[in-house]
Amino acid sequence: MAAITVHQKVFEKLKQAYIEKLGSSPKLLITELNRVYQDKDNLTKDVISDKTLRNFFNNPEPTKMQEKNLNFLCRVLLGYESYQEALRQQAALEQGQANTHVHEDWLDRYQEYLRIKCGTMKVLTMTQPVQLDSVYANVNVLEAIKSKKQTTIEELLGNISSDSVNSISVSRINYTVSDRNIAALDAVKHYHKLLIWGKPGAGKTTFLKHLALHTTQEIGQQIIPIFISLKAFADEEDKHSLIDAIKRELLTYASVSASLVQELLEQGRCLILLDGVDEVRDAESNRIYRSINTLVEQFSKNRFVITCRSGASDYTFEYFTEVEMADFNEHQIAMFVKKWFASNQDPKLGDEFLAEIEKNRSIKELTTNPLLLTMLCLVFEDYYKLPKNQYSLIDDAINVLLRKWDASRRIERNWANQFNLPHQRRVNLLSQIAYEAFNQEPQKYFWQTSELEELIRDYIENLPEISPKTLRIDSLAVLKTIEANHGLLVKQAQELYSFSHLTFQEYFVANYIVESRNPEILKQIIKQHLTNHQWREVFLMIAGRLANADEFLKLIFSQINKLVNSRIFQDMLTWLDDVTALHAVKSSSWRAFYLFVDQEFELYTNRLTKIDSNLGLKLAVILKEFNDEREKIIKRSQVSNFALNLVDISAKVSAKAYEQEFEPHNINPLLRKELPVSVNSPQLRGGLTIDKEKGIISIHKQEHQITLDKEHFPFQNSSNSDEPEDITEGEEDIVARARQLKYDDLADELIYLQDCFPSDDALTWEWQEWSKKLKGLMRLYLHIGFDDVKFSQKQINTLKDYFYANILLIECIRGDCYSSKELRNQIVDHLLLPKKCIPKTLTLEI
Repeated sequence: MAAITVHQKVFEKLKQAYIEKLGSSPKLLITELNRVYQDKDNLTKDVISDKTLRNFFNNPEPTKMQEKNLNFLCRVLLGYESYQEALRQQAALEQGQANTHVHEDWLDRYQEYLRIKCGTMKVLTMTQPVQLDSVYANVNVLEAIKSKKQTTIEELLGNISSDSVNSISVSRINYTVSDRNIAALDAVKHYHKLLIWGKPGAGKTTFLKHLALHTTQEIGQQIIPIFISLKAFADEEDKHSLIDAIKRELLTYASVSASLVQELLEQGRCLILLDGVDEVRDAESNRIYRSINTLVEQFSKNRFVITCRSGASDYTFEYFTEVEMADFNEHQIAMFVKKWFASNQDPKLGDEFLAEIEKNRSIKELTTNPLLLTMLCLVFEDYYKLPKNQYSLIDDAINVLLRKWDASRRIERNWANQFNLPHQRRVNLLSQIAYEAFNQEPQKYFWQTSELEELIRDYIENLPEISPKTLRIDSLAVLKTIEANHGLLVKQAQELYSFSHLTFQEYFVANYIVESRNPEILKQIIKQHLTNHQWREVFLMIAGRLANADEFLKLIFSQINKLVNSRIFQDMLTWLDDVTALHAVKSSSWRAFYLFVDQEFELYTNRLTKIDSNLGLKLAVILKEFNDEREKIIKRSQVSNFALNLVDISAKVSAKAYEQEFEPHNINPLLRKELPVSVNSPQLRGGLTIDKEKGIISIHKQEHQITLDKEHFPFQNSSNSDEPEDITEGEEDIVARARQLKYDDLADELIYLQDCFPSDDALTWEWQEWSKKLKGLMRLYLHIGFDDVKFSQKQINTLKDYFYANILLIECIRGDCYSSKELRNQIVDHLLLPKKCIPKTLTLEI
């Protein structure tokens, strides 16, 4: 398409939308353009380049641009399908102004009034308002209302997704509905009468305010927006009708004649935004419903949008299409966050926030709710990080929904008909429901309405203010109020409830356990659920919630050691302690590292024993990080360096012996420097070639190779060794290193072994025998492995549980729990040790 000069008015609207929606950020605009238009098969090229956008928007006057690019900009910024559509709407707007006497002066006054009324946002702990456009992210709606769908629990459980978090498989309930969702703006354009349901904090009011500010751009024609808070309207003393309230808005703040207002309404030139049906007091609700119906029937040509909290009203709005506000998706979360932090002095803060929540899936779940995402942004803005204590952060989120959100807007809601259930009672009730469900096998995430009513009835019947005659009605009222007012329990389908986020259920489970103050319950959940990955977040929250976590940590440590109480595991841990002591690296992080290396290269265990090393890697990483934080890292000794070289050589030769491929695994950067050869050389495969006359064995990959010959085994010095180097150049080989470390007999054996390379056409068993001889020397002189210990599948599963539980214990300790510093250090120092080496003062009966 040829470049054309942009119409002045369209250019001005594009610039204004660019400023208000995206804060004049070309990066955010490119992101949005790519999301909507980018060719999925060519993800490397932006739809419109940064340079083109800057040249276009930085010019004070309209410039030329390819019509194709103008089409893209008009769709993303103005909501028009094309530039030509924008021109037609502009022409219609100008014609409409002439025909209806809509003059710039009163329209400007009214728009200024709307900017004051709807243009800012101030919530929660914010000390000053922010411009709505500076943080607004487009929202979507579900065309199928979840609470009205007929779905089984089995179908809902099909939404369970398994996410890999830090190499640990953690199943999380994914409540995201797979039903089609559309942009909320498209729904407003498509349906002239729209009722939007939504959970607390879902962004309903913010969306209506955005419509009030940008009706002309978003709807695509000249329409006068009228924003009315139904709570404020219902609380007025004069009890006017909604028609009177609308006329008063325009008469008072636009200074237009009554005849013009009547004309606008009769011609259908208004977008009437009625916010918060749920915020109207029960005493006024019938009057408000009648007033809405009268308004719609009398001026049906206009567009209407009503918002209401999910579950807050059973009234049927006859003329309205119903949709439900969808949770933020990842793109919307990123857009909101980047806009929120765009004005911060540190432009990278938004990216740091997104990276932070990516590390914690339970916190990330909360970001799908705009209100809770705002809360997290405020916390991060204050501290440039999220608190380690996960419990306190989620506790703040619960309080926002239970108390602060309505209180900040002076909304009083009726609680369970005639009686008021205090805040702590609500928490206790939800905690009991959550715990009883989570402690089942299998765990329970969904309830029939009748089940929840019964659980609530069993709880409130003990309250003195509850009459047995109204118990059934009151229990249903409590359920409806928790759903509508707080959004903690929500309908996922007809007659099926769940907590709105799995994180909230986990919070209430932890709260129940701690508030019970029953040591037997604590012991029971540790004994039964310590290795259940679904309980991971609960354990972390308990650790952060306890006033003193010493006993909790001791109980976990005791249960961990009970897992490996059998002879085979005690022998393994004894070997691990002995080998790290012999190599002068006796510490928990080195024990974890040696155990990980053993899993990678099958040194201690039988080569047929298949153990997934991901958990071993995670344990090695987290222990090294923690020991580094407390400055208790032991540098690698020369003996350890020498031993790991032999391990590396053994792994390569074993690959040939057992006809396998040798590919060093993707070792975490924290561990790479601990492996002296494998990570610094090319990734090698098991194909070996032999020059028998020269006595050279080579392992190849592509054009790279590493060579083991009769004269020298490969060896690389380690910068981690803290002992002085005294081997001269030319002597730097395995044999010389063995002699320098006073392993003279081993040096002689290695010389003999070099002379015994199998021939090129040697049988497989000959290679295996040669590999076994090398491993035998490593075992005899350096205590490296056994090569004859075979675990059963049950024992392999136990070992995985052992790794997982150790990781969880360290995460509890690092998660800002309050405990004795001495106890924490002692526990970490005694991880991965046999029972005989653990002091009795660190264990408890469980």
